[in-house]
This record gives sequence, C-alpha cells and structure tokens, in this order.
Amino acid sequence: MKKYIQIMPHLLLVALLCLGLLPGHAIAESSMNIATTPATINMGARYNGAKIEIKGSAPAGSAVIVRFVGEPSELHLRQKGKVFGLLWMNVGTIKLENVPKVCIIDTSVPFEKIGEAGAPYSLAGTVKEVEIEKDADTHGIDIANELLLLKKHGKLYSESEQGVIMGPEKDGLTDFSTQLNVPSSLAPGKYLIEAVAVKDGKVIADATDSITAEMVGFPAWLSHLAYQKSLLYGIMATVIALISGLVIGLVFGSKGGAH
Repeated sequence: MKKYIQIMPHLLLVALLCLGLLPGHAIAESSMNIATTPATINMGARYNGAKIEIKGSAPAGSAVIVRFVGEPSELHLRQKGKVFGLLWMNVGTIKLENVPKVCIIDTSVPFEKIGEAGAPYSLAGTVKEVEIEKDADTHGIDIANELLLLKKHGKLYSESEQGVIMGPEKDGLTDFSTQLNVPSSLAPGKYLIEAVAVKDGKVIADATDSITAEMVGFPAWLSHLAYQKSLLYGIMATVIALISGLVIGLVFGSKGGAH
C-alpha cells in the first residue's frame, strides 16, 4: 500500500504534463496567440488602403512569419496572339486554381535564415501551390511567375522581411508586433491573419485571427442598388451619363464659340 501511495504522485505529475496543465518549457513551445487591430476594414468613399496592426506572443527563440491571406479562388487568364499575322485576339485561356486573392507577408528574419520549414509560407511557396490547367500554347512562359508579377503589380501580393519586431523574453514567450499595408484594390470579404513560429528547422506553433473588409457609406449604398435594385441602378446610370454628356457638350461648345 505504501508503495502504491508513493507512486501515485508521480503518475499524477506525468498525467498533468501530458495534458498540458503544468507550466514550463513544453507548454511555451506550443503556445502562440495573435490579435488584430482593427477587426474590420471600413471601405468608404475615401478608402485608399489601410494599415492593420498585429500583435501576439510566440515561443522564445523562434522566427515569426505573419501573413494576411484571402480565400483561394479560381482565376482565368486569356492569352493574346496574332491571328493570320494581322489581328491581336484571344487565342486561348489558362485556368488557375487555388489562387489566394491576396497574400501579404512579413517576417522577423529573412526567409533564407528561417530555412525549409518557412518556405511554404513565402510568396514563392504560395505560388507553387497554384494548380495550372491550360488549353493554349504558352510558348514556354512561366505562368506561376507571371501570376506573381501580376499580383505584385496590383499590390495584392507582397513580401517583406524583418518587419516583425520581437520583444523581450518572458516565461518562455516573446512578444511580437508588425503592421501590414492593405492595398486599395482589396475586395470586400473575410480574410485570415496567420502567424507561424519556426525554430530549429521546424514549425513549433501557429495561431490565426480573422478580419473583415466591408463597404460602408456611399459605396455600400451603390453596391446594394446595383445588386438588389438593378433596374433603378440602370436608369440612374443612364440619366447620369446623359447629363454628363450634355454638360461636356455645353462646355466644349462654349469654348469653340469663344474662338
């Protein structure tokens, strides 16, 4: 009986460690959290992009990757070519699947120092996951690279390094923070904020948060009108076009008369 009583505390200690109920290095290695400000991106008439602030904590000694990503979607690209050597026309289509609508990345250290464990979270790694189906001759063009250039041009894809600021270590964790620039071309919808901690060549922790981009004010009213009351929207658009044409005609007509 005495031996049984002496063994029980050790069994209890092992059980608590397995369940993760005791503090210590093992818990810190798997702990990570993030918080995003603001929770909603308001896209009003004066919206010209936004800054979002991301703060959190990660296991001490780890490199941190922060990503702002949109839901993967399907994208169709049209290939232009000369027909009969005279006219430029669409000569084929290229369908891309699993293409994130947006992917903005920042890290605490360069990706080359993070190693292979961080490669899938880079822009190059993200593009590698894109599935390409084509029914047109691409003439050896690197479609994945062209997609990357296209998205970068629209500021929907970007990759920065060492913008994630790491704080002092406390209780096996380190605070971190960064600011990401969201482009004006962002579409309304829900987006994911993802933070990943890499240490000793492997991902040891991750955390996610969500953020919503939504139209407000006049753009929201106009969008509602276009989708919910299309007839009224069409009439208004026609009236505005007629008035604009009349005003332009009067302005240029008066200038022509003056000469």
